[in-house]
Amino acid sequence: MRTIDILVQGATVELFHFYGVAIAPADTGDCREEARLHSDPASTVDFSARGFSGMLALSAHPGVFRSMTGVPPMVDGVGDWMREVANQLMGKVKSRLARFQIALQAELPQLRNPSDVERRGRSCKQQFCYSFRTLKGEVLVTLSGDFDESSLVFSNASPLPLDGKVILF
Repeated sequence: MRTIDILVQGATVELFHFYGVAIAPADTGDCREEARLHSDPASTVDFSARGFSGMLALSAHPGVFRSMTGVPPMVDGVGDWMREVANQLMGKVKSRLARFQIALQAELPQLRNPSDVERRGRSCKQQFCYSFRTLKGEVLVTLSGDFDESSLVFSNASPLPLDGKVILF
């Protein structure tokens, strides 16, 4: 298992558990072509850093989002909440990569058509697929771009505060 697989899977499980959704990885690494298809809509976050650039995409069955605890009612659908969850997932991945001396710069999350996500993923050097199961449906996370795992240098001294720490502005 690659380091990036562990980082993304751990961040996804931790995030959904925070919202009261029991989630478990279904498989790791490169999924079959048909398993890489996101549901509509998919939320994406573009990112870049030395040795890491690309796009993180997240989609889930609407029942998964409706089962999340502590979430405001979704009158107009799940689009806004999907963008927020993708943004939080990117933040968790970013903080984990900071431990490996990778300082990601992330863009704002966007909703995209699944065919746009697939087309963009095919044009990238690498694509990793992470499928998860919950009692309310499936969750899919894909990471596509250019990733140089040799640039990962672990350090205990993280430049970012740990989750749950108060940050004063």
